[in-house]
Amino acid sequence: TDFKRNEPSKETTVVQVLTAVQRNGEKYLRAVESKRLSAEEITKAFDGKLAYNTTLITDKHPSYKLFAKENQLIKHRPVLAKEYVNKLDKGIHLQHVNNTHSQLRTFLQPFNGVSSKYLQNYLNWFAYAGKLSGTKTTIKQWLLTILASQHAYELFLAFKENAVLIRT
Repeated sequence: TDFKRNEPSKETTVVQVLTAVQRNGEKYLRAVESKRLSAEEITKAFDGKLAYNTTLITDKHPSYKLFAKENQLIKHRPVLAKEYVNKLDKGIHLQHVNNTHSQLRTFLQPFNGVSSKYLQNYLNWFAYAGKLSGTKTTIKQWLLTILASQHAYELFLAFKENAVLIRT
């Protein structure tokens, strides 16, 4: 078949951002390509990311209930999405995740739309930028984080290949 430029795809891609926020502010964001989130997709996205005896606070989506039932090592505390706060325990709420989503929208706004193909890269950037903001030595922290990763040598080669001389 002939390829026609600028013709929109017949399929619409729906990408959801699965978000986990710890009380200390650390964020984990995963792009999941799905119209309706399933327990299997949640399991795949959170694989190895949730520690033993973690409390998972979610809305009352049935997939989260099934995920929690399959993973007995975590505690599940559902909150009715429109209430935002559990009526019995005010410490259980969705504000951290809602605030993260708001910050993410603000972060992505200057890019005028992000391709779903590259969304995970932007999510990683957002999570690391939030982690390193507020430090005086942000560039130094970025480099130390990169050097500590398992892909340090490949990143070094990529930097070397794409290096730009900056003269002061």
